[in-house]
Amino acid sequence: MSFNHHYLWSTAFIANLLRNERISEAVTFRYFLAIMVFDWLQFTFIATTPTPKISQWSMVGSWATFAVTVLGLLYLYRKNGGCIGKQFLQRYFPLSFTVGWKFLVAMVVVLWLIPVVLTGQSNKTLGWSTTVSLAVINILMFWRIGVHLKSLSNEPASNRSLNRPHCG
Repeated sequence: MSFNHHYLWSTAFIANLLRNERISEAVTFRYFLAIMVFDWLQFTFIATTPTPKISQWSMVGSWATFAVTVLGLLYLYRKNGGCIGKQFLQRYFPLSFTVGWKFLVAMVVVLWLIPVVLTGQSNKTLGWSTTVSLAVINILMFWRIGVHLKSLSNEPASNRSLNRPHCG
């Protein structure tokens, strides 16, 4: 079995495969599995890290991440055409994986930069700065995935709004 690095990093490569409907269920499942493993490792790490007290910014960050995720998924569903869209999950998982890697790198860089840039500031300032920065990066990631989903939509936006059926 050969390995093609484009499946990991190249959003353009993945978008082209999606546009031409050349991604199999097996490949889609691998993206789904990778995302679920990453998410649950993250949740498990957070849940099993001993913390004497949860800070206010950490609590806000957790709820903000939850809200951004739910609203982001709804946004992506609409960008894909909503109830008249096609192949949402088949498009979502590969795109969120390839786009997500890039934003993960951005998050690591930001998490490294914040304490460097804010040297001498209080833990509270560092905490809130981190919370806001990560929320912004998360929002930008959903926006970028949405750009790709919209470009893959087969129906022009003008027709979609005129011929919207009842979505029950």
